[in-house]
Amino acid sequence: MHGFVRSSAAAPVATLNRQGLGAAVLICEHASNYVPQGYDRLGLSAADLQSHIAWDIGALALAEQLSALLDAPLVFATHSRLLLDLNRDVTAADSIVLQSEDRMVPGNQGVSQTERRWRCDWLYAPFHAAIENLIDERLRAGLATAVVSIHSFTPQFRGVSRPWHVGVISRRDRRLADRLLESVARDSSLVVGDNQPYAPEHGVFHSIERHAERRGLPGVMIEVRNDLISNCLGQTQWAGRLANDLKSSLEVFAGLAASGMRQPPVGAAIN
Repeated sequence: MHGFVRSSAAAPVATLNRQGLGAAVLICEHASNYVPQGYDRLGLSAADLQSHIAWDIGALALAEQLSALLDAPLVFATHSRLLLDLNRDVTAADSIVLQSEDRMVPGNQGVSQTERRWRCDWLYAPFHAAIENLIDERLRAGLATAVVSIHSFTPQFRGVSRPWHVGVISRRDRRLADRLLESVARDSSLVVGDNQPYAPEHGVFHSIERHAERRGLPGVMIEVRNDLISNCLGQTQWAGRLANDLKSSLEVFAGLAASGMRQPPVGAAIN
């Protein structure tokens, strides 16, 4: 597709509570459904852009409340994942989706290598640079730093119901995930997914791999079912619940940082 008018007044990334001293850095890659006017909604309807294919419904509002409750900086995207999925390696075929579930994305058909590079330079590079710079600053200051990525998922996928209320996604480094799973599961009314409804092998783990695992930092991805956080009441309830669970799960890392000790290596037991 040719002839895009790419100009946009919106910066590609935003940061909230940058000076927060809590033990987590929050990120929200799918925070926005915004597509600049020059892209003509990528050929989709206004209703399509309100749906899950364009963003993670409720995720930004949840992340903003968690930022306040945890005193945690939050880095979030300001453009739709339909332009470029920031939680994918830019070399991945699905970093620019041609089809989401059963919905074709006309504006992404036949995207040239020039356009792909443009979207990478415009959206991906500044987003991940903002996270890296923030983490660098915190580590220089001796602050405990875990990376927590906030997402939401649909109650059904291709006609199959998803029973989980919340999922905790991790890979080899389970230092934070195991503690968080244990804390969340104390509420017996919840169906909690361990690497459900997604797992790293589904290609959804790029940001945590890049900013946590590769740096030896604790990291986890949290997925909340979007019908639970589609309104203000649900967002507030889940923010309170997850803030308590994250505080208790992160306190060991905060304690190590306060004492000047290095964080334990991946695979080490944490009591």
